Amino acid sequence: MPPQPPSRNGHPNGPSSGPPSGPPSGPVVGHAPDYVDRIRRTLQSHRKWAAGARGGVQADLSFHDLSGLPLAGVCLRNAKLVGANLARTGLRDADLAASVLLMADLEGADLRRANLLGADLRGASFNGAALAEANLAGADLRVGELGAVATKHRPRNGAAPLSRRTGLVDANLTRAILVGSNLGDCDLTGAELVDADLSGADLSGAILVSTDLSGVSLRGARLQGALLSGASMDERVVAQILQMGGDPDQRLQPVGERLFELVAAHQEWLASSGSRGARLELDMVDLSGAPLAETDLSGARIQRCDLRGATLEGANLVFSDLSYCNLASARLAGADLSGCTLRRANLAGADLRDAVLDSVPVAGGQARDWPANLQYARLTDADLRVRGARGAILRQADLTGARVNMALLRGADLSGAKLPSAQAPA
Repeated sequence: MPPQPPSRNGHPNGPSSGPPSGPPSGPVVGHAPDYVDRIRRTLQSHRKWAAGARGGVQADLSFHDLSGLPLAGVCLRNAKLVGANLARTGLRDADLAASVLLMADLEGADLRRANLLGADLRGASFNGAALAEANLAGADLRVGELGAVATKHRPRNGAAPLSRRTGLVDANLTRAILVGSNLGDCDLTGAELVDADLSGADLSGAILVSTDLSGVSLRGARLQGALLSGASMDERVVAQILQMGGDPDQRLQPVGERLFELVAAHQEWLASSGSRGARLELDMVDLSGAPLAETDLSGARIQRCDLRGATLEGANLVFSDLSYCNLASARLAGADLSGCTLRRANLAGADLRDAVLDSVPVAGGQARDWPANLQYARLTDADLRVRGARGAILRQADLTGARVNMALLRGADLSGAKLPSAQAPA
């Protein structure tokens, strides 16, 4: 049995246009009309309450399903939204100051320019959310626990986790204001924090693997125990981190000789179609310089790992998941990366000559192909004269200074990618 493709990263990249402002007034897909009307009345009453007008009532929409609603510009200041489902909700320019979003689900939500000043965001999930220019100053983004805030509503049985780390994986926080915010132990894997203001923020224990920290202000911030492996940062940010006593070239926990035992178990897992051995699954470990040439790692899950300078020439990486890995200067010549996920991976200076980045047909009810996914990957100065790239996704990837050929340019989706300037395909 061939390895199965990894789960797709379902985080959207943010809607291209904003939803209408104000509470919903018409039919909304996925919600009954009478339910939407009740939410609209609750929001109107809360707006009165927030303004100090007579007849207003503070909104408690805890554990309510508000997913996908067009709520741009809505006033939810000081509202209770514990455990609420706000996935893919349009909240651009919304006022959520001092609101309680403990353990709420905001995956893929549009929160551009939203006001989250002093909000309780403990345990909330913002994975894939658009938070560009949002104000999160003084917000609490630490680990959250259900039941930490009293509310008149309760979750359905098993509908919410008891505790979890606040998630901002792949979130866009470009130019966001995070002054004095508490991001302790927060997961910011792959997040974009370009030009964000983190002055005085507490990032102790935060995961900043493959995070874009270009242009951020870290004046007075705390970084004790933060993981910075593979983070993108300019010279000014590096200088700030060094001045604070941090290590911008931080190493992860090494696997050592145990790697070969794990690889052997993976080989047995492949040979026995999963009945023996164990799939290779590694997260946030140091594999720099690992000698893995000609190794069958198909179907392996190796995420957020340091693979700088690793030898993977001729390796079989079909359907493997290498998301957020640091593969700078890695040797991947002749490797089979068909159907491989390399989302937001750092492949700067890597050698991919004669590598294969083709899509792979997937068996099932409908005929479809599983593409190699290098969306947002850093491929600066890499050798991309590949053997094939049929259907490969390189949207928003950075290919500045890379050596490319027609097999890549004609086969891959390069929408929004930074292509090599003034260099003809080899």
